[in-house]
Amino acid sequence: MRSKYTYDESGVTFFYYALTVISLVVAPATIYMLAGKKGDDAASKPQTPKLRSRKSRAKSAVPNIKLVLILVGWALIFILSYKVKTTEVKEAKMWDPYEVLGVDNGEPEDVIRRAYRKLSLKWHPDKVEKEMKEKAGEMMAEINRAHKTLTNAEARENYEKYGNPDGMQTQSMGIALPKLLVEAHTSPFVLALYGLVFGFIMPFYVGRWWYNSTRFQKDRILNPTMSTFFKNIREHISQRNLIELLTAASEFAEDDLKYRESEEVALNSLSEKIQRVSRVHALEMFSASKKFTSKNAWKANVLLHAHFFRIRIEDAGMADQQLQTVMTALTLVHRGLLQIATTHNWYTCSSLLMGISQMLVQGVYLHDAPLIQLPNITWENQAKVFKEKNLYSVHQLMRLPAADQRKSLAVLNDKQFEEAIQVARTIPRLEISRVLLTVVGDKLVTPASIVTLIVKIKIANAPHKAATRGKGMPVADIESIADEDTTAIETFVSNFAKKEQKETPSEAYCPYFAGRKTSQWWLCFANYQSGKLVVPPVRISDLASERVVVLQFQAPPQKETYRFHLMIKSDSFIGCDVMQEVQMTVVDRANLPSEPEIVDDISEPEEDSIAAQMAQLRGQQAGGRRGDDDSSDED
Repeated sequence: MRSKYTYDESGVTFFYYALTVISLVVAPATIYMLAGKKGDDAASKPQTPKLRSRKSRAKSAVPNIKLVLILVGWALIFILSYKVKTTEVKEAKMWDPYEVLGVDNGEPEDVIRRAYRKLSLKWHPDKVEKEMKEKAGEMMAEINRAHKTLTNAEARENYEKYGNPDGMQTQSMGIALPKLLVEAHTSPFVLALYGLVFGFIMPFYVGRWWYNSTRFQKDRILNPTMSTFFKNIREHISQRNLIELLTAASEFAEDDLKYRESEEVALNSLSEKIQRVSRVHALEMFSASKKFTSKNAWKANVLLHAHFFRIRIEDAGMADQQLQTVMTALTLVHRGLLQIATTHNWYTCSSLLMGISQMLVQGVYLHDAPLIQLPNITWENQAKVFKEKNLYSVHQLMRLPAADQRKSLAVLNDKQFEEAIQVARTIPRLEISRVLLTVVGDKLVTPASIVTLIVKIKIANAPHKAATRGKGMPVADIESIADEDTTAIETFVSNFAKKEQKETPSEAYCPYFAGRKTSQWWLCFANYQSGKLVVPPVRISDLASERVVVLQFQAPPQKETYRFHLMIKSDSFIGCDVMQEVQMTVVDRANLPSEPEIVDDISEPEEDSIAAQMAQLRGQQAGGRRGDDDSSDED
């Protein structure tokens, strides 16, 4: 069968095709843009006051390209929809010999012949007037063809098989393209369009996507950065050296943050200010790194320390770069350095990195007093408060009676004091209300057994207790379960996975951090003797009032008493961390109580029952076989 291709003369099939393709692109793009904009607005706008915020970028005079393209796409959809609705579709009509002769299907041959003769008399060219001869000739040809189809056996068989009395014909297939696109005089333009799309635009975007995907790790950190971190981080490393390693990241060499010669004078002046402040308020004076000596690392180091010492940068462009540097550094700590440290189970190094996270969020330096997080508290008046009132932390302040709180912060006026106390009430005071180490189902911990650690933590000054939703039966409170109640503990652990612990954490008060930051926590469990993490730190991102954490690890193989450090550390506040020592004694398996004997209460079958007769028969057969075996052995 030969194929014949025809092009869309009316354009209606092309309109359907174009409408489908454009709708598949424009509709998802519109939903993605609207959903992304709504999510960004809800997630990025901080609700707490900010002393530093990134300058809003000036709106370009050129409209947003994505928005323009989407609007153009919707305009095309409306135009094409109108075209589809108003364009007449010409449907191909199947040739029917019965209809030509004016008879019903299945009529006998004599009826067909009578109809043929009647139409021949009407449409024969000799029987019509002159002006009708041409039409009569066409009609007579159709009548003769219909008559032959229905009276000739071969022609009728071809018609019934192929829909044509002449047999199999050429197949015609339509293409949803206007004929204009394939005509000779338009082919150069069509080829140029294809060359532009498939030879330039598509390779450009595919290449850019591939280049960006190979530059980054899965956590969107540059590959050279992770390589630098991995080669230079050590288990026993100081916090200052960790900050210097952080500034060596390749992210600080990107276009937005890289060093420029025009910034040399401003950076030197800022470095001198940092040195003067660090000489007074820090344990060690600020200086450039001796190991990471690139200009980009030096610039990042200066901007981070200006943030730690809360030194105001007058240049608006450099101040905006500082805020971006701080936010980038926080991401690098969480997803880069801390990931490497926890993979090696380095407890001390991980704890120092968590401390750097607090420094970045609050804009404080090493070993600063937690009181410095409150508004209107500076290094100068904080030192005076500590000297006169021996007041160091926020929690220490909040434990005092109201009158003593006002006396302790006498360096502030009434308005400043109210602002400080209002913020102090929101800084979480964490408590570890229950810690339990157990082997589910046993009362003792034996070598290499699977130990379950259950920790319940609370925020003592939470404004409300969030209701915890559960699936199925309610889960008992771990605080009410005794250490020796193995059954209740096993029930708690088995039902714990069914318990939904969904709370919305509060936003952290961090006026020197430009972005929105929710209060989150790390739970660390480390071996005191080895200084290693027993399990990777657990990130708690939904703590608003209380939370239960369940972890499992394998007990050491040696029989002795082990000491562990359980630490809950904030990623946003200083002075809120809590630590508790936990002991675990590993004993020999012989100390486990013996398993109770299972009483076989199945009664013997009665003598006259079928079961008894079958048992007796089996016993006789077994006895006979034993007798044969014994005799053969004697022989």
